[in-house]
Amino acid sequence: MASDEVIPPTARALDAHGDPDAAATARFQPGDRLQLGVVSLSHTVQHLYPGALAIAYPYVIATYHVSYGTLGVVLGVAGVAGGLLQGAAGLVERVSSRALLALQNLALALFTVLGAALPGFAAFAAARLGGGVSSWPQHPVGNTLLVRRFPRRRAFVLACHTAAGSFGTAVAPIITGALIAAYGWRVGLGVFALPMALGGLVVALWLADDSATSTVPHRHNEPPVRLRDVATRRQVVGALAAGTIAAAGRGLGPLSTFVPAYLKTGLRLSPVDVGGLFTVLVVGSIVGPIAVGSIADRFGRSRVLAGVYAVGALFMTGFVLIGRAPLLVASAGFLLGAFAYAESPLLQAVFSDGMEGADPQRAFGLFFAISYGVGALWLPLLGWIIDAAGFRIAFYVMAASFVVSAGVIAATGSGVSPTRRGP
Repeated sequence: MASDEVIPPTARALDAHGDPDAAATARFQPGDRLQLGVVSLSHTVQHLYPGALAIAYPYVIATYHVSYGTLGVVLGVAGVAGGLLQGAAGLVERVSSRALLALQNLALALFTVLGAALPGFAAFAAARLGGGVSSWPQHPVGNTLLVRRFPRRRAFVLACHTAAGSFGTAVAPIITGALIAAYGWRVGLGVFALPMALGGLVVALWLADDSATSTVPHRHNEPPVRLRDVATRRQVVGALAAGTIAAAGRGLGPLSTFVPAYLKTGLRLSPVDVGGLFTVLVVGSIVGPIAVGSIADRFGRSRVLAGVYAVGALFMTGFVLIGRAPLLVASAGFLLGAFAYAESPLLQAVFSDGMEGADPQRAFGLFFAISYGVGALWLPLLGWIIDAAGFRIAFYVMAASFVVSAGVIAATGSGVSPTRRGP
Protein backbone atom coordinates (compact mmCIF):
# COMPACT_ATOMS: atom_id res chain seq x y z
CA MET A 1 0.00 0.00 0.00
CA ALA A 2 2.90 2.34 0.68
CA SER A 3 4.04 2.18 -2.93
CA ASP A 4 0.73 3.64 -4.01
CA GLU A 5 1.19 6.68 -1.79
CA VAL A 6 4.69 7.54 -2.99
CA ILE A 7 3.40 9.32 -6.08
CA PRO A 8 0.10 11.04 -5.24
CA PRO A 9 -2.01 11.33 -8.41
CA THR A 10 -2.53 15.05 -7.90
CA ALA A 11 1.21 15.66 -7.62
CA ARG A 12 2.26 13.80 -10.72
CA ALA A 13 -0.62 15.15 -12.85
CA LEU A 14 0.90 18.65 -12.99
CA ASP A 15 3.90 19.88 -14.93
CA ALA A 16 6.17 22.79 -14.02
CA HIS A 17 3.64 25.31 -15.33
CA GLY A 18 0.69 23.85 -13.44
CA ASP A 19 -0.73 22.11 -16.52
CA PRO A 20 -1.29 18.36 -16.90
CA ASP A 21 1.48 16.59 -18.75
CA ALA A 22 -0.13 14.47 -21.43
CA ALA A 23 2.68 11.94 -21.71
CA ALA A 24 2.92 11.38 -17.95
CA THR A 25 -0.79 11.07 -17.30
CA ALA A 26 -1.35 8.76 -20.27
CA ARG A 27 1.02 6.11 -18.88
CA PHE A 28 0.43 3.84 -15.93
CA GLN A 29 2.65 4.83 -13.00
CA PRO A 30 3.85 2.52 -10.19
CA GLY A 31 0.86 1.30 -8.24
CA ASP A 32 -1.71 2.41 -10.82
CA ARG A 33 -2.65 -1.08 -11.97
CA LEU A 34 -3.11 -2.28 -8.39
CA GLN A 35 -5.39 0.62 -7.54
CA LEU A 36 -7.41 0.27 -10.75
CA GLY A 37 -7.70 -3.44 -9.96
CA VAL A 38 -8.86 -2.96 -6.36
CA VAL A 39 -11.46 -0.32 -7.26
CA SER A 40 -12.66 -2.54 -10.10
CA LEU A 41 -12.77 -5.63 -7.86
CA SER A 42 -14.99 -3.72 -5.45
CA HIS A 43 -17.31 -3.02 -8.37
CA THR A 44 -17.25 -6.68 -9.38
CA VAL A 45 -18.39 -8.03 -6.01
CA GLN A 46 -20.98 -5.26 -5.74
CA HIS A 47 -22.51 -6.40 -9.04
CA LEU A 48 -22.85 -9.97 -7.85
CA TYR A 49 -25.92 -8.67 -5.99
CA PRO A 50 -27.96 -7.33 -8.94
CA GLY A 51 -26.69 -10.18 -11.12
CA ALA A 52 -28.08 -12.81 -8.75
CA LEU A 53 -31.24 -10.81 -8.09
CA ALA A 54 -31.98 -10.53 -11.80
CA ILE A 55 -32.37 -14.32 -12.01
CA ALA A 56 -34.12 -14.58 -8.63
CA TYR A 57 -36.81 -11.93 -9.26
CA PRO A 58 -39.22 -14.14 -11.26
CA TYR A 59 -39.06 -16.77 -8.52
CA VAL A 60 -39.51 -14.17 -5.79
CA ILE A 61 -42.64 -12.97 -7.61
CA ALA A 62 -43.93 -16.54 -7.86
CA THR A 63 -43.13 -17.26 -4.20
CA TYR A 64 -44.82 -14.18 -2.79
CA HIS A 65 -47.55 -13.79 -5.46
CA VAL A 66 -46.80 -10.17 -6.32
CA SER A 67 -46.85 -8.38 -9.70
CA TYR A 68 -44.06 -6.85 -11.75
CA GLY A 69 -45.63 -3.49 -10.96
CA THR A 70 -45.16 -4.12 -7.23
CA LEU A 71 -41.60 -5.28 -7.78
CA GLY A 72 -40.97 -2.16 -9.88
CA VAL A 73 -42.14 0.06 -7.03
CA VAL A 74 -39.74 -1.65 -4.62
CA LEU A 75 -36.84 -1.33 -7.05
CA GLY A 76 -37.77 2.26 -7.83
CA VAL A 77 -37.75 3.23 -4.15
CA ALA A 78 -34.40 1.48 -3.63
CA GLY A 79 -32.96 3.14 -6.74
CA VAL A 80 -34.13 6.63 -5.81
CA ALA A 81 -32.86 6.26 -2.24
CA GLY A 82 -29.48 4.97 -3.35
CA GLY A 83 -29.22 7.60 -6.08
CA LEU A 84 -30.03 10.49 -3.77
CA LEU A 85 -27.46 9.25 -1.29
CA GLN A 86 -24.88 9.35 -4.08
CA GLY A 87 -25.74 13.01 -4.43
CA ALA A 88 -24.42 13.53 -0.91
CA ALA A 89 -20.98 12.18 -1.86
CA GLY A 90 -19.48 15.64 -1.60
CA LEU A 91 -20.40 15.79 2.07
CA VAL A 92 -18.03 12.91 2.85
CA GLU A 93 -15.18 13.91 0.53
CA ARG A 94 -12.71 13.95 3.44
CA VAL A 95 -13.71 10.48 4.62
CA SER A 96 -11.37 7.72 3.50
CA SER A 97 -12.52 6.12 0.26
CA ARG A 98 -11.02 2.89 1.53
CA ALA A 99 -13.37 2.89 4.52
CA LEU A 100 -16.43 3.83 2.45
CA LEU A 101 -15.93 1.10 -0.16
CA ALA A 102 -14.96 -1.60 2.36
CA LEU A 103 -18.01 -0.94 4.56
CA GLN A 104 -20.22 -0.85 1.47
CA ASN A 105 -19.29 -4.40 0.49
CA LEU A 106 -19.57 -5.75 4.02
CA ALA A 107 -23.03 -4.20 4.44
CA LEU A 108 -24.13 -5.55 1.07
CA ALA A 109 -23.12 -9.04 2.18
CA LEU A 110 -25.32 -8.66 5.26
CA PHE A 111 -28.38 -7.51 3.30
CA THR A 112 -27.89 -10.32 0.78
CA VAL A 113 -28.14 -12.89 3.57
CA LEU A 114 -31.17 -11.17 5.09
CA GLY A 115 -33.02 -10.95 1.77
CA ALA A 116 -32.44 -14.63 1.11
CA ALA A 117 -33.17 -15.93 4.61
CA LEU A 118 -36.04 -13.85 5.99
CA PRO A 119 -39.62 -14.90 5.11
CA GLY A 120 -42.19 -12.64 3.49
CA PHE A 121 -42.09 -10.11 0.67
CA ALA A 122 -41.95 -7.18 3.09
CA ALA A 123 -38.69 -8.52 4.55
CA PHE A 124 -37.30 -9.15 1.08
CA ALA A 125 -38.24 -5.61 0.02
CA ALA A 126 -36.66 -4.12 3.15
CA ALA A 127 -33.42 -6.04 2.52
CA ARG A 128 -33.44 -4.93 -1.12
CA LEU A 129 -33.82 -1.33 0.02
CA GLY A 130 -30.95 -1.81 2.47
CA GLY A 131 -28.78 -3.23 -0.29
CA GLY A 132 -29.58 -0.30 -2.58
CA VAL A 133 -28.79 2.21 0.13
CA SER A 134 -25.59 0.55 1.34
CA SER A 135 -24.07 0.37 -2.15
CA TRP A 136 -24.18 4.12 -2.84
CA PRO A 137 -20.40 4.87 -2.54
CA GLN A 138 -19.12 2.70 -5.42
CA HIS A 139 -19.97 4.94 -8.34
CA PRO A 140 -19.20 8.47 -7.09
CA VAL A 141 -16.26 7.46 -4.91
CA GLY A 142 -14.81 4.85 -7.28
CA ASN A 143 -15.16 7.16 -10.28
CA THR A 144 -13.53 10.01 -8.38
CA LEU A 145 -10.53 7.85 -7.52
CA LEU A 146 -10.12 6.90 -11.17
CA VAL A 147 -10.55 10.28 -12.87
CA ARG A 148 -8.14 11.86 -10.37
CA ARG A 149 -5.54 9.21 -10.96
CA PHE A 150 -6.01 8.94 -14.75
CA PRO A 151 -7.07 12.39 -16.04
CA ARG A 152 -6.08 11.62 -19.66
CA ARG A 153 -7.60 8.14 -19.84
CA ARG A 154 -10.88 8.71 -18.08
CA ALA A 155 -13.11 7.02 -20.70
CA PHE A 156 -10.86 3.93 -20.70
CA VAL A 157 -10.55 3.56 -16.90
CA LEU A 158 -14.25 4.27 -16.37
CA ALA A 159 -14.97 1.62 -19.01
CA CYS A 160 -12.71 -0.83 -17.13
CA HIS A 161 -14.59 0.03 -13.95
CA THR A 162 -17.92 -0.65 -15.65
CA ALA A 163 -16.65 -3.84 -17.30
CA ALA A 164 -15.46 -5.13 -13.93
CA GLY A 165 -18.96 -4.60 -12.55
CA SER A 166 -20.38 -6.35 -15.58
CA PHE A 167 -18.08 -9.29 -14.90
CA GLY A 168 -19.78 -9.70 -11.54
CA THR A 169 -23.14 -9.47 -13.26
CA ALA A 170 -21.97 -12.13 -15.74
CA VAL A 171 -20.69 -14.59 -13.13
CA ALA A 172 -23.73 -14.42 -10.89
CA PRO A 173 -26.62 -15.39 -13.21
CA ILE A 174 -25.37 -18.74 -14.47
CA ILE A 175 -24.38 -19.79 -10.92
CA THR A 176 -27.69 -18.53 -9.57
CA GLY A 177 -29.66 -20.32 -12.29
CA ALA A 178 -27.97 -23.63 -11.53
CA LEU A 179 -28.42 -23.21 -7.77
CA ILE A 180 -32.08 -22.24 -8.16
CA ALA A 181 -32.70 -25.35 -10.25
CA ALA A 182 -31.09 -27.52 -7.55
CA TYR A 183 -31.83 -25.76 -4.24
CA GLY A 184 -34.20 -22.83 -4.80
CA TRP A 185 -33.79 -19.08 -5.14
CA ARG A 186 -32.82 -18.43 -1.50
CA VAL A 187 -29.61 -20.44 -1.84
CA GLY A 188 -29.02 -19.03 -5.31
CA LEU A 189 -29.07 -15.52 -3.86
CA GLY A 190 -27.54 -15.97 -0.40
CA VAL A 191 -24.37 -17.75 -1.53
CA PHE A 192 -22.94 -14.50 -2.89
CA ALA A 193 -22.65 -12.90 0.54
CA LEU A 194 -19.27 -14.60 1.02
CA PRO A 195 -17.44 -13.05 -1.99
CA MET A 196 -18.97 -9.67 -1.15
CA ALA A 197 -17.53 -9.84 2.36
CA LEU A 198 -14.15 -10.97 1.03
CA GLY A 199 -14.20 -8.07 -1.44
CA GLY A 200 -14.69 -5.67 1.44
CA LEU A 201 -11.62 -7.10 3.17
CA VAL A 202 -9.51 -6.76 -0.01
CA VAL A 203 -10.48 -3.09 -0.27
CA ALA A 204 -9.64 -2.53 3.40
CA LEU A 205 -6.20 -4.09 2.98
CA TRP A 206 -5.02 -2.84 -0.42
CA LEU A 207 -6.84 0.30 -1.52
CA ALA A 208 -4.60 3.36 -1.03
CA ASP A 209 -6.04 5.79 1.50
CA ASP A 210 -6.76 8.94 -0.49
CA SER A 211 -7.90 11.12 2.43
CA ALA A 212 -4.61 13.02 2.38
CA THR A 213 -4.44 13.48 -1.38
CA SER A 214 -7.98 14.50 -2.29
CA THR A 215 -7.11 17.97 -3.54
CA VAL A 216 -8.28 18.51 -7.11
CA PRO A 217 -5.53 19.68 -9.49
CA HIS A 218 -6.19 22.99 -11.22
CA ARG A 219 -4.20 24.99 -13.67
CA HIS A 220 -1.97 27.70 -12.24
CA ASN A 221 -3.07 26.67 -8.73
CA GLU A 222 -6.54 28.13 -9.23
CA PRO A 223 -9.16 27.23 -6.60
CA PRO A 224 -11.77 24.61 -7.51
CA VAL A 225 -14.62 25.88 -9.67
CA ARG A 226 -17.89 25.97 -7.79
CA LEU A 227 -20.23 23.15 -8.69
CA ARG A 228 -23.15 25.47 -9.37
CA ASP A 229 -21.03 27.45 -11.83
CA VAL A 230 -20.31 24.44 -14.04
CA ALA A 231 -23.66 22.67 -13.64
CA THR A 232 -25.21 24.98 -16.24
CA ARG A 233 -22.65 24.25 -18.96
CA ARG A 234 -24.33 22.92 -22.08
CA GLN A 235 -22.45 19.63 -22.07
CA VAL A 236 -23.23 19.05 -18.39
CA VAL A 237 -26.93 19.77 -18.81
CA GLY A 238 -27.02 17.50 -21.86
CA ALA A 239 -25.31 14.65 -20.02
CA LEU A 240 -27.68 14.92 -17.06
CA ALA A 241 -30.74 15.06 -19.34
CA ALA A 242 -29.56 12.12 -21.44
CA GLY A 243 -28.72 10.08 -18.36
CA THR A 244 -32.17 10.59 -16.87
CA ILE A 245 -33.95 9.74 -20.13
CA ALA A 246 -31.74 6.78 -21.04
CA ALA A 247 -32.19 5.31 -17.55
CA ALA A 248 -35.25 3.58 -19.04
CA GLY A 249 -32.92 1.23 -20.94
CA ARG A 250 -29.78 1.29 -18.82
CA GLY A 251 -27.94 -1.98 -18.40
CA LEU A 252 -27.73 -1.91 -14.62
CA GLY A 253 -31.38 -1.23 -13.92
CA PRO A 254 -34.20 -2.02 -16.33
CA LEU A 255 -32.22 -4.40 -18.56
CA SER A 256 -30.74 -6.43 -15.72
CA THR A 257 -34.18 -6.56 -14.09
CA PHE A 258 -36.46 -7.28 -17.02
CA VAL A 259 -34.35 -9.26 -19.51
CA PRO A 260 -34.30 -12.40 -17.28
CA ALA A 261 -37.99 -11.86 -16.55
CA TYR A 262 -38.69 -11.70 -20.29
CA LEU A 263 -36.66 -14.86 -20.91
CA LYS A 264 -38.49 -16.80 -18.19
CA THR A 265 -42.02 -15.39 -18.39
CA GLY A 266 -42.17 -14.14 -21.95
CA LEU A 267 -40.24 -16.95 -23.67
CA ARG A 268 -40.89 -19.59 -20.96
CA LEU A 269 -37.30 -20.81 -20.76
CA SER A 270 -35.82 -22.96 -17.99
CA PRO A 271 -33.79 -21.45 -15.10
CA VAL A 272 -30.53 -22.78 -16.56
CA ASP A 273 -31.36 -21.37 -20.01
CA VAL A 274 -32.31 -18.02 -18.51
CA GLY A 275 -29.06 -17.87 -16.57
CA GLY A 276 -27.01 -18.91 -19.60
CA LEU A 277 -28.60 -16.45 -22.04
CA PHE A 278 -28.44 -13.57 -19.59
CA THR A 279 -24.78 -14.40 -19.00
CA VAL A 280 -24.16 -14.06 -22.76
CA LEU A 281 -25.72 -10.59 -22.63
CA VAL A 282 -23.52 -9.63 -19.71
CA VAL A 283 -20.40 -10.97 -21.44
CA GLY A 284 -21.22 -8.44 -24.14
CA SER A 285 -21.39 -5.81 -21.43
CA ILE A 286 -17.77 -6.60 -20.49
CA VAL A 287 -16.38 -6.46 -24.01
CA GLY A 288 -18.39 -3.49 -25.24
CA PRO A 289 -17.44 -0.78 -22.71
CA ILE A 290 -13.69 -1.46 -22.90
CA ALA A 291 -13.64 -1.44 -26.70
CA VAL A 292 -15.87 1.61 -27.00
CA GLY A 293 -14.03 3.46 -24.21
CA SER A 294 -10.72 3.22 -26.05
CA ILE A 295 -12.34 4.45 -29.26
CA ALA A 296 -14.06 7.33 -27.47
CA ASP A 297 -10.82 8.62 -25.91
CA ARG A 298 -9.36 8.79 -29.40
CA PHE A 299 -12.22 10.06 -31.57
CA GLY A 300 -14.46 12.04 -29.24
CA ARG A 301 -16.60 10.86 -26.35
CA SER A 302 -19.80 12.70 -27.28
CA ARG A 303 -19.76 11.50 -30.88
CA VAL A 304 -19.21 7.89 -29.89
CA LEU A 305 -21.85 8.05 -27.14
CA ALA A 306 -24.51 9.32 -29.57
CA GLY A 307 -23.71 6.38 -31.85
CA VAL A 308 -23.84 3.90 -28.97
CA TYR A 309 -27.31 5.15 -28.03
CA ALA A 310 -28.56 4.72 -31.59
CA VAL A 311 -27.20 1.19 -32.03
CA GLY A 312 -28.32 0.17 -28.55
CA ALA A 313 -31.88 1.21 -29.40
CA LEU A 314 -31.76 -0.97 -32.51
CA PHE A 315 -30.80 -4.08 -30.57
CA MET A 316 -33.35 -3.41 -27.79
CA THR A 317 -36.06 -3.53 -30.43
CA GLY A 318 -34.60 -6.57 -32.16
CA PHE A 319 -34.24 -8.53 -28.92
CA VAL A 320 -38.01 -8.89 -28.49
CA LEU A 321 -38.75 -9.41 -32.20
CA ILE A 322 -36.56 -12.42 -32.99
CA GLY A 323 -38.59 -15.08 -31.17
CA ARG A 324 -37.14 -17.78 -28.94
CA ALA A 325 -34.48 -19.40 -31.17
CA PRO A 326 -31.58 -19.78 -28.69
CA LEU A 327 -28.81 -18.84 -31.12
CA LEU A 328 -30.59 -15.68 -32.28
CA VAL A 329 -31.49 -14.69 -28.72
CA ALA A 330 -27.89 -15.21 -27.61
CA SER A 331 -26.47 -13.21 -30.54
CA ALA A 332 -28.89 -10.33 -30.07
CA GLY A 333 -28.33 -10.42 -26.32
CA PHE A 334 -24.56 -10.20 -26.70
CA LEU A 335 -24.81 -7.15 -28.97
CA LEU A 336 -27.46 -5.56 -26.76
CA GLY A 337 -25.19 -5.97 -23.74
CA ALA A 338 -22.18 -4.57 -25.61
CA PHE A 339 -23.93 -1.33 -26.58
CA ALA A 340 -26.44 -0.80 -23.76
CA TYR A 341 -23.83 -1.22 -21.03
CA ALA A 342 -21.25 0.90 -22.89
CA GLU A 343 -23.60 3.85 -22.47
CA SER A 344 -22.97 4.38 -18.77
CA PRO A 345 -19.15 4.84 -18.68
CA LEU A 346 -19.22 6.97 -21.83
CA LEU A 347 -21.91 9.19 -20.36
CA GLN A 348 -19.89 9.55 -17.17
CA ALA A 349 -16.81 10.51 -19.20
CA VAL A 350 -18.78 13.11 -21.20
CA PHE A 351 -20.14 14.53 -17.96
CA SER A 352 -16.66 14.55 -16.41
CA ASP A 353 -15.33 16.48 -19.43
CA GLY A 354 -18.01 19.10 -18.97
CA MET A 355 -17.38 19.41 -15.22
CA GLU A 356 -13.64 20.05 -15.68
CA GLY A 357 -12.31 22.21 -12.84
CA ALA A 358 -14.93 21.22 -10.25
CA ASP A 359 -14.38 18.79 -7.40
CA PRO A 360 -14.98 15.37 -9.02
CA GLN A 361 -16.59 13.71 -5.99
CA ARG A 362 -19.16 16.48 -5.67
CA ALA A 363 -19.68 16.42 -9.45
CA PHE A 364 -20.21 12.67 -9.64
CA GLY A 365 -22.53 12.86 -6.64
CA LEU A 366 -24.69 15.28 -8.61
CA PHE A 367 -24.53 13.06 -11.69
CA PHE A 368 -25.60 9.85 -9.99
CA ALA A 369 -28.26 11.55 -7.86
CA ILE A 370 -29.98 12.87 -10.98
CA SER A 371 -29.36 10.30 -13.70
CA TYR A 372 -29.55 7.24 -11.44
CA GLY A 373 -31.70 8.48 -8.57
CA VAL A 374 -34.38 10.24 -10.59
CA GLY A 375 -33.87 7.78 -13.44
CA ALA A 376 -34.85 4.92 -11.10
CA LEU A 377 -38.44 6.15 -11.39
CA TRP A 378 -38.50 4.36 -14.76
CA LEU A 379 -38.57 0.98 -12.96
CA PRO A 380 -42.11 1.18 -11.56
CA LEU A 381 -43.34 2.69 -14.84
CA LEU A 382 -41.82 -0.15 -16.88
CA GLY A 383 -43.20 -2.70 -14.41
CA TRP A 384 -46.67 -1.23 -14.91
CA ILE A 385 -46.22 -1.30 -18.72
CA ILE A 386 -45.25 -4.98 -18.59
CA ASP A 387 -48.33 -5.81 -16.50
CA ALA A 388 -50.62 -3.79 -18.78
CA ALA A 389 -49.17 -4.25 -22.28
CA GLY A 390 -46.45 -6.89 -22.15
CA PHE A 391 -42.68 -7.07 -22.46
CA ARG A 392 -42.50 -6.02 -26.11
CA ILE A 393 -44.01 -2.58 -25.50
CA ALA A 394 -41.74 -2.08 -22.49
CA PHE A 395 -38.66 -2.78 -24.62
CA TYR A 396 -39.93 -0.35 -27.27
CA VAL A 397 -40.09 2.32 -24.57
CA MET A 398 -36.51 1.49 -23.53
CA ALA A 399 -35.37 1.80 -27.14
CA ALA A 400 -37.17 5.12 -27.58
CA SER A 401 -35.38 6.50 -24.52
CA PHE A 402 -32.02 5.72 -26.15
CA VAL A 403 -33.06 7.39 -29.41
CA VAL A 404 -34.06 10.58 -27.61
CA SER A 405 -30.84 10.54 -25.59
CA ALA A 406 -28.79 10.19 -28.79
CA GLY A 407 -30.37 13.41 -30.02
CA VAL A 408 -29.69 15.19 -26.75
CA ILE A 409 -26.00 14.25 -26.77
CA ALA A 410 -25.62 15.13 -30.46
CA ALA A 411 -27.07 18.57 -29.73
CA THR A 412 -25.15 19.35 -26.55
CA GLY A 413 -21.88 17.38 -26.62
CA SER A 414 -18.65 18.99 -27.77
CA GLY A 415 -17.71 16.14 -30.09
CA VAL A 416 -14.05 17.25 -29.89
CA SER A 417 -11.41 14.58 -29.54
CA PRO A 418 -10.21 14.68 -25.91
CA THR A 419 -6.64 13.88 -26.93
CA ARG A 420 -6.36 17.24 -28.65
CA ARG A 421 -8.08 19.53 -26.24
CA GLY A 422 -6.58 19.18 -22.79
CA PRO A 423 -7.34 16.98 -19.81
